[in-house]
Amino acid sequence: MVATVSGLTNAAQASAYYEADDYYSEDGTAPSVWLGKGAAELGLSGEVDQEAFTRLLHGQITKDQRLGTQRDGEWSHRPGWDLTFSAPKSVSVMAEVAGDRRLIEAHEAAVQRTLALAEQHLAATRIREDGEVRREMTQNLVIASFRHGTSRALDPQLHSHNVILNMTQGQDGQWRSLEPRALYQLQKQLGALYRQELAHEVTELGYGITKGKDSSFEIAGLSSESLEAFSQRAQAIEAQLAERGKSRAQASAAEKQTIALDPRQAKEAVPQAELV
Repeated sequence: MVATVSGLTNAAQASAYYEADDYYSEDGTAPSVWLGKGAAELGLSGEVDQEAFTRLLHGQITKDQRLGTQRDGEWSHRPGWDLTFSAPKSVSVMAEVAGDRRLIEAHEAAVQRTLALAEQHLAATRIREDGEVRREMTQNLVIASFRHGTSRALDPQLHSHNVILNMTQGQDGQWRSLEPRALYQLQKQLGALYRQELAHEVTELGYGITKGKDSSFEIAGLSSESLEAFSQRAQAIEAQLAERGKSRAQASAAEKQTIALDPRQAKEAVPQAELV
């Protein structure tokens, strides 16, 4: 799947996962960056700071302000949502196996432009006034973006986990929880925007592309056998769907995502040199 949206339920687990679930950087943590006007408003820029990320996942915006509610003696706050963008297999192979690191920059540019559009048109909160609830557009998000280079099966799979934290600043300057409905409703469109932006970047680098259905594409010149050889994870998902009597085309997005996130297949720690 090119774009997926999944809700985060455990702040502590999310904090550990996104920092440690990649082994391409020398210190074992995923390359990361703060994105969004909301992040800039909070003074966050550059590499994602683990302490700040963990604090925001728990809804703690400042020392005196924390989002969420008290329930049964415990503080309750949804940490946020993971909007993941995955590059076409051929782009991943050329970037991670053939070593054209310009394609990683192309991927990041496509991700950031897509997120900027999402921030401009989809960021919103809900405000209760006089017993009524209204939806207010805010046009700002706090995003911690983590780039990974492999799938759980250790296939080359260039993708970015963009953790959209559950907070946005209203027009009155107050921070409130994010209203995420539009992210789910326009998930497919966000994926299409990312692919279009990436296709533009790839062709600007001089590659030819082969267009597929909808907005999908692959870099021209790579055989289907080569792409299939680096798609163990996709094959495993298709096999599990077959056990349910379905094909990838027949399965719903929720079914495919459930299988893709199966915790039984955790990623192994393998140095990049060995993978290459």
